[in-house]
Amino acid sequence: MKMPKILSAIAAAVILFATSNGVSAAPRANNFVEGVDWKNQVITVTGEGIVPPDAVNYTQAKGLASKAAKADAYRKLAEIINGVRVEGETTVERMLTTQDRIKLRVEATIKGAKIIDETFLSDGGYRVVMQVPLFGVSNSLAGAVLERPTAVEPFPNPVAEVAPSSLPYTSATPVKKRIEYTSKITVEEGSYNPAPTTPTTPYRPPLSRMAIPSLDTIILQKLQSSISMQEPTYQTAYNPTTSQPVRRSVADYASMAEGDYTGLIVDCRGLALQPVMSPVIVNSNGTKIYGHKNLDIDRVIREGMADYVDDTEHVSRAGTNPLVVKAVGVQNFNSNPVLAVPDSNRVLIENYATKFLKDLKVVFIFD
Repeated sequence: MKMPKILSAIAAAVILFATSNGVSAAPRANNFVEGVDWKNQVITVTGEGIVPPDAVNYTQAKGLASKAAKADAYRKLAEIINGVRVEGETTVERMLTTQDRIKLRVEATIKGAKIIDETFLSDGGYRVVMQVPLFGVSNSLAGAVLERPTAVEPFPNPVAEVAPSSLPYTSATPVKKRIEYTSKITVEEGSYNPAPTTPTTPYRPPLSRMAIPSLDTIILQKLQSSISMQEPTYQTAYNPTTSQPVRRSVADYASMAEGDYTGLIVDCRGLALQPVMSPVIVNSNGTKIYGHKNLDIDRVIREGMADYVDDTEHVSRAGTNPLVVKAVGVQNFNSNPVLAVPDSNRVLIENYATKFLKDLKVVFIFD
């Protein structure tokens, strides 16, 4: 008996069985995004297998083709997951080389991947689509790799010597308009020069962005003339009598909250922001104003710290009345958005009132 005839018969049987059971023999079109989909917080792969030449009957052919497709999917999942960035330059692969417990958890996560689509192919092969969620209570990558901090750190206080930014919109301004107004803000050198604060290493833009002035000399300039909103100004608060910087208390800053903000949108377009599982927002003095150590880690694992979107339509995570600010740089391998100090002060002040950072109501717009 010739093997090609057996193989052809088995393949024909597979196709006949698939057709008779209402399963399309042609490849299915799908809308799955292969690889890491930060927008939908999921990792998706497609595995394919074929009927091996030594299959002796339909049942064995189907089982072996399915097994090969799943093995292919698991292999692809491992490759993609290894390259996922947790924070800055730290990838999952780098964590696996130093922490055995994380390696075991990641392996279990891959084995627990969910099959969301299976298809018999017209040539007798088999296709399977698998997914692993980036975040979630059940079998998520976050649950495997994010470590619990020893203690929850408080959010920092605003920089006392620097007045918070005024906003180019009101609570009545539609969200899309807020983003539009904020995106038109420009920077100019030499207008923002706060008094010295606690010594830190100031953020400097990468070489590709050296045309941007130092973040220690930034001021938000007037908006386009067509915008009839209050112009944002960045200035140090000085005592007119002593000419010394005014040092406000935390209570003073809390009383400066302007709106009942439901969340934060950070416009990072044009800065080559790279999505990570554990992002950090910093100000231009280098102070971290938002990171996983400030948050409930169980909630971070369930929901993620922020949504990454490439449009202005899918920003609902920040609620109906979001505070919108523009990042002026990125650092730590382009993973951390940098805010000018006045903007970071505004964010922290508003957070005193409505706790949107604690509630993970953060959205990054990137391209």
